[in-house]
Amino acid sequence: MTAINKVAVIGSGVMGAGIAAHFANAGAEVVLLDIVPKDAEDRSMLAKGAIARMTKGRAPQLADPAYAARLTAGNLDDDLGQLSTCDWVVEVVLEDLSIKHALYAKIAPFLREDALLSSNTSTIPLADLVSQMDESLRKRFVIVHFFNPPRYMRLIELVTGPDTDPAAAERARAFSDECLGKTVVPCNDRPGFIANRLGGLWMNAAAREAVARGITVEEADTVLARPFGVPGTGVFGLMDLIGIDLMGKSRLSMRNLLEADDPQQFHTEGLELFVQMAAKGLAGRKVGAGFYRRSKDENGKPVAEAVDLATLEYRAQAKGPELAKSFGVDFIDQAGDRLADFAWAVMGPTLSYAAYCVPEITANPADIDAAMELGYNWRMGPFKLIDKIGADKIVARLTAEGQDVPPLLVLAAERGGIYSGQGRDRKVLLPSGEQADVPRGPGVIFASDLTDAPVFQTEAVVLRDMGDGVALLTITAPNAALDDQVMTGVSEALNVVGRDFKAMVIGSDSNHFSVGANLKKALDRADAGELDLVEGQLAIGQATMRKIKYAPFPVVSAACGLALGGGCEILMHSDRVMAALESNVGLVEANVGLLPAWGGTTALLLLKAAELGDAVKGAEAAFDVISVALMTGSAPMARHAGYLRQTDGVVMNRDRLLAEAKAAALALAESYNPAPKAEITLDAAAINAALKPKLTALSEAMPDAPYTVEIARETARVLAGGDGGVLDEEALHRLEAEGMMRLIRQDKTIERMRHTMTTGKPLKN
Repeated sequence: MTAINKVAVIGSGVMGAGIAAHFANAGAEVVLLDIVPKDAEDRSMLAKGAIARMTKGRAPQLADPAYAARLTAGNLDDDLGQLSTCDWVVEVVLEDLSIKHALYAKIAPFLREDALLSSNTSTIPLADLVSQMDESLRKRFVIVHFFNPPRYMRLIELVTGPDTDPAAAERARAFSDECLGKTVVPCNDRPGFIANRLGGLWMNAAAREAVARGITVEEADTVLARPFGVPGTGVFGLMDLIGIDLMGKSRLSMRNLLEADDPQQFHTEGLELFVQMAAKGLAGRKVGAGFYRRSKDENGKPVAEAVDLATLEYRAQAKGPELAKSFGVDFIDQAGDRLADFAWAVMGPTLSYAAYCVPEITANPADIDAAMELGYNWRMGPFKLIDKIGADKIVARLTAEGQDVPPLLVLAAERGGIYSGQGRDRKVLLPSGEQADVPRGPGVIFASDLTDAPVFQTEAVVLRDMGDGVALLTITAPNAALDDQVMTGVSEALNVVGRDFKAMVIGSDSNHFSVGANLKKALDRADAGELDLVEGQLAIGQATMRKIKYAPFPVVSAACGLALGGGCEILMHSDRVMAALESNVGLVEANVGLLPAWGGTTALLLLKAAELGDAVKGAEAAFDVISVALMTGSAPMARHAGYLRQTDGVVMNRDRLLAEAKAAALALAESYNPAPKAEITLDAAAINAALKPKLTALSEAMPDAPYTVEIARETARVLAGGDGGVLDEEALHRLEAEGMMRLIRQDKTIERMRHTMTTGKPLKN
């Protein structure tokens, strides 16, 4: 299969720029093209501006600012010649068929004979897009529909047509899976494909029923969010994010494209709300006002407001109803309750429609679940919700109300659900009555696949056999929070692996590797004056980290999501880390008034000193990271910080993380030699002199948080090796522990810990 090394993206708006950036994240060379603005001095200003913005904001499009060097800006008048060197050309222009046809005709002469051409359309059928193409181009054309923002949303919908060459489709699928890191869901060429087809009905039904039943936007979002595993934005918050004007256009598009008897037609009626909102300029977050907005009172204090759906006037935002705290999927048994009936009026049609759409939009119900989970961030897709609620209950209520029941839903009620089996043997029910495999990419391993009895287990960890002599250690404590119980379990698991296996992977199917130390337990012990237990936990943690590092077999950590504090220290003591691109790694102990004392300070010092070839410079570099509690926003940025090494791997597809970690462990095991015992010579006077101006600068930069400087002084003492000399890891670990114990005795540390526990945010005191 021809490699994809160079890509052209046409259209540099938010979506086009995001797609271009993510191809660059995947290592491709990218040409970004757009039109030439009228009277522009710089004819490529649109694409250049888009590239300049890719590193900005709280969620930058580029995973590493250095990746901007992989992008070249151009325009559609002067730079079409560059298309001839591209393996894939991605069109992301306006959702207007005539504009797309004109573009395809313009670029066709410049495309290589083997180049892929794709559109990111979400509304226009593939059959219409290719209607004016010659046969050669139709064979290489697919719809590859990204979700916004392209870097972070893991779903791609892949649409092919009757003329599509299967090899071209597979080329797009494989690169999207393995290099872009996406879950690729095959879709039929039907309006809205999968996620927006079902998501559109869900949102339209919610808006329609809320207006009809006098449900407030806050009530709707509370009832339809958490109880059903939907993100906290709920439905009206999501519509604000999408854009209320776009919601109106999408509704009309579905009305025009779908058959007259399609059930969605009913739920697109009576939605003048979108038109009325757009007429008042209330388009959502992009204009700062939609169903919700932030304003200020007469004293300039921020006020959260929500729209009254009856008057379209703003009022103070109310908290969600108390009922919602205990509200769940048993809503179906609460007929007659105002909010439960609203939930049924939205979720009943949504779940029924999911069943109605199989096999029209895709052959496998699990694809619909994947699309809603990854495209709309639902914790459970519609068919998983059907199983949780009970297909029989849904069928009974639909029947009692005289509504049509899709055959797949009837079949699910008869068979006891949509899904059956576990792990690799998990099956999904098809409308034919056959059982099909739940789709997954080739070579994917999940922890849930390992259904045999654990090799070793405690209340906090479980060790399973991955096969081929590799064991998988999973921290099962909530959020993989670390304490002495967890670390003792890790230590005991290492003994088992040393006896029965040749390598170990640390990881799970969770969204996060570890949130760090169990802060509540540490705070409770400090409040109770049980500092001897805190000191004991320190000793156990340090000893376990050293045991990981010097084990007689390779230890590979599979990092994703949050890997903070102690979680970061596990990564730093592993032989190799395979990290998902979206890994937020950091030694963030300073935020809670502490320093990294499970070997993190020492590990970063040793790495930076070796990297820079100088202990003083190494101490300075480690100080710059630890003193500001740096948390990185991606695996590449974690490499820059020193939390990951250059030899550690970055895995684009989260689903492939455990498989990649296992492969790395097996490769290391072929000729493994434990790391030699570390030792470093530290000139305390020179290091203290180098760190003094940094402490002064930190004090000047944070005049309202003087305690930050005190924490940094303790960190500096460890980095200087106390009084200096030749120190091994155990000596440096003792210095870490001494600094940690001095800090945890301070009231200001307790204040920081308690504030983080109660607010989830750091305190700068």
